[in-house]
Amino acid sequence: MSGPKTSQLEIERRIQAQLAALRSDVDHGRARARRRIAARRDELLAAAAGCEGCGEIAEDIRAVAARALARLDAECVFTPCPRMEDSVESAARCTTSAAAIADAFDAEAAGLAERIERARMRQEAHADARDFAAMLQEAVDQAADISADAGDAERGNQGESALESGGATDATSTMAESAETVGGTRAVDFARSAQESSSGAAADDAQAIAARALALVNDPYALPADRALLLDAARDFGTTTAPQIALLLPAMESNAAAMADLAALIDDAAAQLASRGLAAPAAPPAFATLEEGAHHLEALRAALDQADRDAYLQVCIDTVMARHGYDIARSVRMGRDLAGTHRLYGSAAGTEGIHAFVSDQGDLMLQVAGTPRGLANVEDGDEVSLEAAPAGLRSEALLESQNDFCAVYDEIADELAEFGIVNSVRYKAPPDAAFCREVVKAEAAEGASATGAAQRRRRKTGTAAREMN
Repeated sequence: MSGPKTSQLEIERRIQAQLAALRSDVDHGRARARRRIAARRDELLAAAAGCEGCGEIAEDIRAVAARALARLDAECVFTPCPRMEDSVESAARCTTSAAAIADAFDAEAAGLAERIERARMRQEAHADARDFAAMLQEAVDQAADISADAGDAERGNQGESALESGGATDATSTMAESAETVGGTRAVDFARSAQESSSGAAADDAQAIAARALALVNDPYALPADRALLLDAARDFGTTTAPQIALLLPAMESNAAAMADLAALIDDAAAQLASRGLAAPAAPPAFATLEEGAHHLEALRAALDQADRDAYLQVCIDTVMARHGYDIARSVRMGRDLAGTHRLYGSAAGTEGIHAFVSDQGDLMLQVAGTPRGLANVEDGDEVSLEAAPAGLRSEALLESQNDFCAVYDEIADELAEFGIVNSVRYKAPPDAAFCREVVKAEAAEGASATGAAQRRRRKTGTAAREMN
């Protein structure tokens, strides 16, 4: 019974749970690194925003952060392995590498922060120099005014009699009165300041609360309902309403922090799916609640878990097939509307191989397929088709390969079980010449089809000409 064979593959729940746990560890490790990089990037960009000479530094910050995130996506890729111990090591490498990439970015960020600080110091020095020059000019102008007033006073006092002794007493009294007046004024001012300080504390508290509220309004991760409430409260904000807002801020800030964590996990999961060429579930422009964000993250994780299971099945099948001499594997496209993966297995010297199709539902179909030029002529991603083999010796050779594959198939099922993969056979077709198929690349098939069409046109034209004659 060695025609095409169809079975249902199912990974043991124990293996699925272990893979899901490792996936969760990798996701959280990558998300923490992504969050660290993004937060430090935004912090540096905010510091550079108010500095005139920091435009180039800001571009460097963005470039360094982009490289770090690209490294995160390229180097921290979790790949399930046939041996669970190897999968654990793969997950550990991912989380360790993610932390190392974030640390490396922090080191580069420290240098960028120093550049920003130097640019700010230069800007402040230039501003101080301008202010000092203005003060000097103002002092020069005041000195000129004082000199002019002194000259006028001296000219007005010329010819007057000297002061009498009583005059000195009057002058002393005047100075004392002036001192009392100044002291009284200072006392009044101090008392007023003391009185205002008691109400100023409330004003300072309100100002601090307003700053926190403004930060939340501008926080991209603040919940829409929280932001709307704060914007509405801003219309009637004051020292009397500030305490009410202060009671709400901790919960709002906690919501924003939780959404930021969710966003990091969501962005990372979407990036991992994109790196595998898989489409991510559509996300709304903004999440109204934390529950919506968590629900979308669950959808992304479900897609990643499925991708991990598919990868585990593929690597285990590759391992088992290699044990039986099929040490070359190619992922190909068959041009059919079947959701799943197509792989060709063969050897360097052989011209017979195996076509394996695994559907998204876990169905496995194996069939013998001829590889006239060997699998070295087929590349990953090529579009191929299975065409009927030429009659005669070629079909006879493929028919013999079908018979040989009969015993091998049972061994394959047993060896897959060693990896926790249950292979429930659904259908075994007997060997038949009708199943003698060969792998043909799409361009070769199109060329053969075009040649055949041209030959038919020539035959038709020749027949028509003969009939006219």
